[in-house]
Amino acid sequence: MEARVAGVPEDEESGLLPRPSAAGRRPSVAAARRAPPPPVWATVDGPLGLPLEEAEGHARRFFLWGFACLPFLWAINCCYFWPVLRSPATFPSSAAFSRIRPYVVRSAIGFTIFSVVLLTWATTFIIGGERLFGPGWNDLVMYNVADKLGISGFMG
Repeated sequence: MEARVAGVPEDEESGLLPRPSAAGRRPSVAAARRAPPPPVWATVDGPLGLPLEEAEGHARRFFLWGFACLPFLWAINCCYFWPVLRSPATFPSSAAFSRIRPYVVRSAIGFTIFSVVLLTWATTFIIGGERLFGPGWNDLVMYNVADKLGISGFMG
């Protein structure tokens, strides 16, 4: 006669671990009462920041002023509205962010493009120099401006 383990059905091998019973898997009363979702804040400063109604106007202004040769406003827009940028589109708070999100995402794209162009330009001048630009290099560099204008005499 074989010894049976309590809680193990007869069709299972005796060497397996017992499965939890159906009574052990019953959902608890606490799980049935879900906590309310946390409040949604569009800005990094949480409850001290802007309400959602005003946040859209600020995000739009930062985005549009970024085109006026102030692309660092795009970076500020991304940093200030970081919760909007980081929340996935399927997240429940995305409905609250739906009017703000396009401005913040476009600001992130604009700042990324600006950064790539700026770094490419700076790297071209730093690495290329006179070898890349030839004799025209002396007309391009800024440290020759004082000599060209004759105002470097007071420096010694």
